[in-house]
Amino acid sequence: MSGRVTGTVLVLLASFLCRVNATESGPSNTVGFWKLDVPRGFTQVSFPLLTANKSVNYVLAGQLTGGATASESDQVLRWDHTTNQFQMIWYNTGTSTWQGDFTVFSETQSYWIYVPPTHPESQILMTFGNVVETPSYAMGSMTPGYNAVGSVWATPAPLSQAGLTGFTGGNYLFQSDLVMSYDALNGSFQYAWKNQTGVWQGNLTQLEPLKGYWLYVAPGHTGFNWSNYPQPIMGASGLLPTPEVVTNTPVSGTFPALLPVVPASAPVISGGEQ
Repeated sequence: MSGRVTGTVLVLLASFLCRVNATESGPSNTVGFWKLDVPRGFTQVSFPLLTANKSVNYVLAGQLTGGATASESDQVLRWDHTTNQFQMIWYNTGTSTWQGDFTVFSETQSYWIYVPPTHPESQILMTFGNVVETPSYAMGSMTPGYNAVGSVWATPAPLSQAGLTGFTGGNYLFQSDLVMSYDALNGSFQYAWKNQTGVWQGNLTQLEPLKGYWLYVAPGHTGFNWSNYPQPIMGASGLLPTPEVVTNTPVSGTFPALLPVVPASAPVISGGEQ
């Protein structure tokens, strides 16, 4: 199991003011960068700060450890909810490029970084980009099953103010849609769900920068368009948790017993319906 990973979002106020109430939809004037200490094993992350060039080769460049083959390299994985499979990229040291199943990153998605046990115990990953300053952000369609999401904001956002109006609740946890985040320190998940009156329940209360999340649309629910994710008030940056995933290519590693994902298939919540 991976150890705790620390992450920091630093905001450089190029305009000398973070314009929380900005209304323009063009590029931000506020630039920031984030820094992650990535350990061995699997680490779930998101990319809240990206430039206009979101290609994996531009964002990652030669960071992390590459190899001559995918199994020898660090890997970055993305969940494809349309196929219920993970996609993978790896750094080819022969060509000095990232290659594999996808070519660009998105602020709205979450990803997994896999570092093999023989690679450095800790690596620093840094990138920079424009801070999203629009009053709200369209996160896209949340389809039945599992959706791997990140938070686009550089500060924590309370779930009760995240614009999840299409999120369907239930009488019990496994009747409701869910938001999940994994804590590698104690090997357990934090959950958030809504009861039948629409009140948030559980021990997960906010979406944090740099973290990744599962947003699970329960069986029988139709899904929803997360079209209005309001910008939160400026606050402290967050730390990274660690769920684990498995790709359709050979990798090794230890996976937590409580992990709600299984190799080469859609994630499964223990005790719930698939």
